Order: sequence, then structure tokens, then C-alpha cells
Amino acid sequence: MTKEADIQIACNYLLNELADIYIFRHYHIANEGKRSVNYRFKLKKMGFRAGAPDLVIEYPNGKLLYVELKNEKGQLSNAQKLWKVQSSALNTPHFIIKGNIKSCLEDLASIIDKYVPRRQSPQSYIYSTKKPKGSWLIYGYVG
Repeated sequence: MTKEADIQIACNYLLNELADIYIFRHYHIANEGKRSVNYRFKLKKMGFRAGAPDLVIEYPNGKLLYVELKNEKGQLSNAQKLWKVQSSALNTPHFIIKGNIKSCLEDLASIIDKYVPRRQSPQSYIYSTKKPKGSWLIYGYVG
């Protein structure tokens, strides 16, 4: 079974590559792992929220995408389910991507292609419809 951390790392590498083609920025919310009671209390006072998605992708006109990554057997916590419901109520796209590295990368690339505008070519101003080339193979994508 694939570790969720490996999926997150591969997705981050993919998003870094796609940023050359699409107009967006992204970040990972580090909400996994064990923490002491005191540190959890401090995080809560600082605004930490359980259930926050793994990735936030911001693109033009103030739009956001939330992406929760899960391995093949991963399950949403109650807090993650609540975040998805609240996102729906706020009309913010929220995706659950589940599977191995290859399937997660393919799903994430499809989401970016559907929602995020492409950069314009300075020479032709025609958008490319080709998949990004290069190091996808390193992250588990075989195209």
C-alpha cells in the first residue's frame, strides 16, 4: 500500500511542473502527525482546524480548489467529512483523490486542467492541449 506522504510529495512535484503551464499557486496544509497536547492547544489558538484539506490551490479571480489525498485504503475522518460539507455549502470545489501514486497524479492533473486557466503562449496565444512532458515518470505516471 502506498504511503499518503509519498502521494503528497508526488502531487507537489506535479503541481510544481504544472505551474509552468497553468496559472495557480498551491500549498500543503501540514495537518498530519502526532503532536503533544500543549502544541495542539497552541495550534488551535493560532487558527488550526482539524479536517483541513491537504492541498489548497488558488487560481485567478480569487478562486480556490481544495484537494484531500488518500491512499488506496484511506478513509475520511469526521472532521474531513465536515470540511467537505462546509466547502459544498460555500460553493468551493473540494476533491477527494484516492488511490496509488499514478491514479492520484492523473486525477489531480485532470482537476487542474478542468478548473485552472492555462498560461498564454507569448508567441501564438494558442493554448496547448498536450500533457506536460518530463519527470512525471519519476513520480509514477506512465503516459
